[in-house]
Amino acid sequence: MELYASGTRRYLGGAVRFRIPMPAEPDLAPFRAEIDRIDDRILDLLVERFAVVARIAAAKAGQRGGLALRPAREAAILRRLVARADGRIPTGTLVRTWRELLAASTRLQTPLALAVWAPAGRERVWDLARDQFGSATPAERATDPRRALRRVASGEAQIAVLPLPEEGEDWWTDLLEPPGDALCAIGRLPFVAEGGCEALAFAALDPEPSGDDRSLFVLETEGAISRAGLLLALEQARLFPRPLASLARDGRTRHLVELSGWFARGEQRLEARVPALRGQLLRALAIGAYPSPLSGEGAGAGAQMPPFALASE
Repeated sequence: MELYASGTRRYLGGAVRFRIPMPAEPDLAPFRAEIDRIDDRILDLLVERFAVVARIAAAKAGQRGGLALRPAREAAILRRLVARADGRIPTGTLVRTWRELLAASTRLQTPLALAVWAPAGRERVWDLARDQFGSATPAERATDPRRALRRVASGEAQIAVLPLPEEGEDWWTDLLEPPGDALCAIGRLPFVAEGGCEALAFAALDPEPSGDDRSLFVLETEGAISRAGLLLALEQARLFPRPLASLARDGRTRHLVELSGWFARGEQRLEARVPALRGQLLRALAIGAYPSPLSGEGAGAGAQMPPFALASE
């Protein structure tokens, strides 16, 4: 059926009615039918995938219980898929879709609940936690960071998600003493770097290397070495430090620093990698390691860290 647009054009002294033929609507039925067929295929493959996950869960049934979460394996899956997509699907869309699948797979194998501290001004942390660990995963809003960590240490939740510490916040020092020392940093969120709010995820889980990782250290110093000197020594050792927080107390300073590479939980031999720090550190303790986030462009390499600033020293 031929369609027309009609109307009246008015001008000084009169008006003219017009009738213009419009192009016929394209027949979209074949395309919609093709989308339906693709959706059916996707659903069938999802059913098949979850059946395999169920078999994995059954195979693990006799093993000692624990959180069925492997951040290194998940990062390897996502990196492979992003490379395979090669820009044909926006990286953020692809990663968020698979994060939902991975979270659902985890919930099929083990209980999974979150304790999230998302204070005023950093409410985005709540969304980061849901994007990473699944929108259907049970989550509670913790009233403070220590409560979130305690919930995981007691087993009432499995993962705590907290924003990167701001100046003056000292909750991260709880990870050095019981019961917080049972927890480990397992992720920095978001996995696709977006340049905004960031968070750390903690769980009672020993990390595994993914091939491109960052490690979280608490470094304790006393006396001569400054924050700038500490970071410079780490930079010269090609550990590419990212300082996250510092806390001075009783003549000693503790630094929360992210370093390039994978270090086992509890690793204390950092001075062997950084000769310039021999005799300068009272303590160097790895409190976690996690896959490097993808850059916003979705390249396979981890997101580039901004250089540390010396001007403020």
